[in-house]
Amino acid sequence: MIVCLAAVGCAPSDDADPDINLQWEITPNPPSAGMAQLDFTLRDSTEQLIKGAEVKLEGNMSHPGMQPVLTTAEEIAPGKYSANIKFTMGGDWFILVKSTLADGREVRKQIEIAGVRSEK
Repeated sequence: MIVCLAAVGCAPSDDADPDINLQWEITPNPPSAGMAQLDFTLRDSTEQLIKGAEVKLEGNMSHPGMQPVLTTAEEIAPGKYSANIKFTMGGDWFILVKSTLADGREVRKQIEIAGVRSEK
């Protein structure tokens, strides 16, 4: 499984599933403290969109002691999911993405979001 964002690049997953590809992007880019939108696309190994997944997000800062930010993505079109997440402060964040596919398989991915800017 590969997660991609033009500004960050692509990185392999620790629990890679060669049958599932999760691509994502964030708006605004680069993000700042406050609300941001994460958009995801799920595809299978034949590049077909995967619809009907449940996608949950857990946002954490890279240092301990912060309460996680939890949200659920909504399917906005077949295979395309969107969620709003609130970065509570500037710094380095990571998002744990847990997708439960319609066939029951679970796909987990960690997205690194470095350098969230502080509010102005």
